[in-house]
Amino acid sequence: MIAYNLQPIAVRGLTGIGNYTAQVASRLIDSGSEIHAFDFLQRNGAREILSENLGRDLSGSDLHIVRSLPLSVYIRMGSFGKIIPYETLTNSKADLTVFFNYLAPKGLNGKRIITVYDMVSERYPETMQGRNRRLLQTFLRDSILSADTVITISEFSKSEVCSLIGVPEQKVCVAPCGVDTDYYKSFDTKEQETAARGVLKDKFGIDDYILYVGTLEPRKNVGTLIKAFDMIADDFPHVKLVLAGGMGWQSETTLAHIAGSKNQDRIVRTGFVTNDEKRDLYRCSKVFAFPSMYEGFGMPVTEAQACGVPCVISNASSLPEASGGLALMSDPMDERAFAENLTKVLSGDFAPEREALISSAARFTWDGAAEVYKQAIKELRGI
Repeated sequence: MIAYNLQPIAVRGLTGIGNYTAQVASRLIDSGSEIHAFDFLQRNGAREILSENLGRDLSGSDLHIVRSLPLSVYIRMGSFGKIIPYETLTNSKADLTVFFNYLAPKGLNGKRIITVYDMVSERYPETMQGRNRRLLQTFLRDSILSADTVITISEFSKSEVCSLIGVPEQKVCVAPCGVDTDYYKSFDTKEQETAARGVLKDKFGIDDYILYVGTLEPRKNVGTLIKAFDMIADDFPHVKLVLAGGMGWQSETTLAHIAGSKNQDRIVRTGFVTNDEKRDLYRCSKVFAFPSMYEGFGMPVTEAQACGVPCVISNASSLPEASGGLALMSDPMDERAFAENLTKVLSGDFAPEREALISSAARFTWDGAAEVYKQAIKELRGI
C-alpha cells in the first residue's frame, strides 16, 4: 500500500509548495492509498481543508490524521522518533510513503520518496526564516540520504542535490512544476480583457504596469526591481510597478526599498491575490519581472509566459531553464541591466512571439509531473 503525507496542503492559503502538492497528489491518490496529515489537537480542521485543496470529498477515503503532536515536532525528535514508529503514529499499513515537503521523519520504517524543491538552506541560508533554516540544516541531509528516491522540480535543483549532498544522479528524478495552459492563457475576447482591466483599475488603481508576483522576502530580491524601476520611471510616466504577493520573512527589507523609492507613489502592493486575480494581473501587464536570486523552478515565469507576457528575469538558478531562453536575463544584482531590459520591452524593442511563449510554458504539465512520481513508485515496488 502507498501513503501520501499531505501536510503542505493541510492549511489554507496555499503558496508554491502547497500548490505543487495539491496538483500532483490529486493525480496520484486512488482508492487503494492512504492519506496522512498532522493536525495537533484538531486545531486546523485538516480533514475539511484537505478536501478543499484536493477538490474532492475525502469522507470515504483512507484518511489518517495524527492529533497528538505536530509533524515538525516529530521530525525534530530525530532518532528518538523511532520510539514511536511513524507507522504506529499514523496507524499506517503502507510499505511506501511519499512526502512533499523536503523531510521524512526518522521514525519511518518503510520505503520513502521525498520531494526537495531547492537547496536554498545551503546556498542562501541568510534569506530563510530562522526556524525553517535550522530545521532544514539539521535534518535535510539525512532525509535525502535515507530516502529511496528524491524527486525535485528542475534539472538545476537535481544538480544542486547531487553536488551538495553527494547522492548519485540515478537516485534523483525531476518532476517540473506544471502550468495549466487551459487556465493561464490570453483573453479569449476583447470584451473579457476590457472587463478585467476595469476590475484591476477599480481595485488596484492600475492601467499600464510592470508586474512582479511572489512573496515579499529577501531571496526574491525585489529591491533590484525597485531600483531598476526608479531608473526608467521618468521615461515611462504612465507605467506603475505592481508587487503582487503576501508579506514574507524579513519583508521589512522590501518595504524599506519601497519607502526609499523616489516613485513610491507609483509602486502598488496588492497583498495576497486569488488565482483569478493573479491570472488577470499577468494578462494585463506590459511585462513580467522576476529578479529572484534563487529558485527551485520559477512557476511565475511559466505562468506569465502561458499568458503570452514577455519576461525580464534573473539569469540565476533554474530561471533560464523555466523560461526556455525566451526571456531577457541579467545578473540578479545588476539593477542597471534590469532597467535596460525593462526598457527594451516597454519600448517594443523586445517582443517575443506570443505563440512561442505559450509553447514554451506548455512543455510543463501537471500530468507529466505526476507521471514521474508514478514511475518512481513502480520502480520501488518492483512493478
